[in-house]
Amino acid sequence: MYEEREMRMVDEIVRTIKDALTAGGVEGAALRALTEEISFSMAAIIDGSAYMELNDDHLVPVLGFAEGRMRDRLLVPLEGGSSLHGLVPGYIEANFGEEID
Repeated sequence: MYEEREMRMVDEIVRTIKDALTAGGVEGAALRALTEEISFSMAAIIDGSAYMELNDDHLVPVLGFAEGRMRDRLLVPLEGGSSLHGLVPGYIEANFGEEID
């Protein structure tokens, strides 16, 4: 259940970044490279893989998903946190394939 939501979130991150860069005129290999770099960086921040400091301590976000019609239940990872950044390469491949100009 949790992994399915992670995958959907990464898909949305990659597609949204690709669409914004495309609208800004970025094309070809640059579009793919920038989409991957930005997507990976954002996913690493969200899943706590990127090092962030707060008050001399390591800041680690924990990604949870609201569930239920009233959004009154929270789905969180059982252990180890999220792994969004590790999913990015697969979604880059799914969105770009081998299309390098």
